[in-house]
Amino acid sequence: MHDWTIIATHSDWIAATFELVLRDATQTERHLQFEAVEHVVLDRSEPWGPSASINEVMASEDRAEGGIRVVFELQSGGAVHVSAGSCRMDGELFSF
Repeated sequence: MHDWTIIATHSDWIAATFELVLRDATQTERHLQFEAVEHVVLDRSEPWGPSASINEVMASEDRAEGGIRVVFELQSGGAVHVSAGSCRMDGELFSF
């Protein structure tokens, strides 16, 4: 996902979902949907300068809780942190 661009974020509090709308390397719009969301942090700080592009994605499974934790580090130096039960890319089950 290096150099993919974050276009938008959407959340549904009642449904406990969070979605990242992304543009991939071919400029195709992709939808990354997280379900059973417990925690989301959007850090828009830009210590490295403005950018909406992803630098690195770090993911881990939380075996005790049965979920995943994902950090999308942006090329700006900010990050998106998500803790959720599962993840889908364009509707299909996805793992990092």
